Amino acid sequence: MVDVVLTKQRIEPGKTERLEAWAREIRDRESEAIETLRNERMHSETAFVEHADDGDYLVYYMKAEDIDAAYEAYEESSHDIDEGHKRVLTEVLETGENVGEYDLLYHLDNPDRGD
Repeated sequence: MVDVVLTKQRIEPGKTERLEAWAREIRDRESEAIETLRNERMHSETAFVEHADDGDYLVYYMKAEDIDAAYEAYEESSHDIDEGHKRVLTEVLETGENVGEYDLLYHLDNPDRGD
């Protein structure tokens, strides 16, 4: 069974545009980003910005063989894109602390998709 995680982190006021610019850069450097997912044994990673009355939030959906091992591989990574990601998140997030509380009810994958 795989690990599926949803996280939510508060973005510093005025920093959402910087985060969105970084997301565009990640998309432009997709092959590099995919290589880091392979190293982390991450199946998928999806990022959203939630615009709420009390501010903006970075919301991640992640699916990995072992999420703790994926986090560890990311922290130890020296890939340029991971180093940039760490710098940007430090710059744009208030604390980096997860402020969402989610209990997984279920997760389904279509076995015919093969991805």
